[in-house]
Amino acid sequence: MKNFALLFVAMMLLISCNAKKAGEYRIKGTVKGVNAGLIYLQRVDDGSWTKLDSAKIEKGEFSFTGSLNIPELRYLVLKGGHSSIAFFLGNYDIEMTADLDSVENTVIKGSPEQDTYQKYLKLSAELNSKVEKVYADWKKAKEAKDSIAMKALDAQSESMDVQAKQLIVSFSSENHSSVVAPFLVLKNGWQFDLKDLEGMVAKMDTSLNRSIYLQNLKRRIDILQRVEIGQTAPDFTLADTAGRPFSLASMKGKVVLVDFWASWCSPCRAENPNVVKAYGEYHDKGFDVLGVSFDTKRDRWMKAIKDDHLTWNHISDLKGWGNAAGKTYGIMSIPANVLLDKDQKIIGRNLRGEDLLKKLTELFGEPAKPRGKKK
Repeated sequence: MKNFALLFVAMMLLISCNAKKAGEYRIKGTVKGVNAGLIYLQRVDDGSWTKLDSAKIEKGEFSFTGSLNIPELRYLVLKGGHSSIAFFLGNYDIEMTADLDSVENTVIKGSPEQDTYQKYLKLSAELNSKVEKVYADWKKAKEAKDSIAMKALDAQSESMDVQAKQLIVSFSSENHSSVVAPFLVLKNGWQFDLKDLEGMVAKMDTSLNRSIYLQNLKRRIDILQRVEIGQTAPDFTLADTAGRPFSLASMKGKVVLVDFWASWCSPCRAENPNVVKAYGEYHDKGFDVLGVSFDTKRDRWMKAIKDDHLTWNHISDLKGWGNAAGKTYGIMSIPANVLLDKDQKIIGRNLRGEDLLKKLTELFGEPAKPRGKKK
């Protein structure tokens, strides 16, 4: 009897050691094609990878245990590997089956947030396939120099952009208590203006207040509120092309277009001739431009300035998307711009082409130099 009791205690200890505790997650996974090695559990913060945990792969199997306050996106990365498996991790029993030859087809079970995310990905994939077909047809039309077909396909593409935005709006509303909602809105935040974001966040469940995604969304709303039309433009100082500090405040007294761009940004380069035209026509009347570059390579930045004949002041910290001025103004896509009056109040946003010229005509009247003539 005594031996039986000792055996029973030993068995219970073994079970308790292997059982998932309340408020913890357990990931049990299999990687096909890998017999042994290391696998890392990671997260991404501001574009930087952070290793949270590691596990040994033995006979193709691995496991992780831990806990989270609220579900978040995590990544599994094999040591020395170049691919990762993204999934929503929460305090659940999660089973995962991966194949190195097709990590995108990894099967993940046990995470409700992952199930929700997969539903969105399926809907998004259906729309993306239509977008790809329209783009392929547009390229064919361009090769055939069929401007009528190109114009019609451009209209279809714009319609699909609207559909993609609406998918996120409706999906986040339908799943307002899942962290997937603020995650998707934040990830695609560049598509939405202040009013859009405020409306979507207002519908999200208060249980998500602990989510880093919702917290970051609210921070973005705060930033956009500070740079809304009618607000005084926040000042910033970055190095100019000679390496000297140059501040936005030093341009007070002029109507200034703060132009966020980069040498590697094709739409920015396509828009540059329009800005050159506006500068040439209205500079003598008090209009100026401040170019804020999202470049990381000084030589490419300087070459683009020269090649595109951008003869105004230029500044950058050469940190790419980490550009300090861009963060201050909540810039998530370029080209982007803000137009300031002489007192540095924001009077316009993302004015391009004829829209910019029209606004400058409202402010200054007809251009100092006749249109169509070079400066």
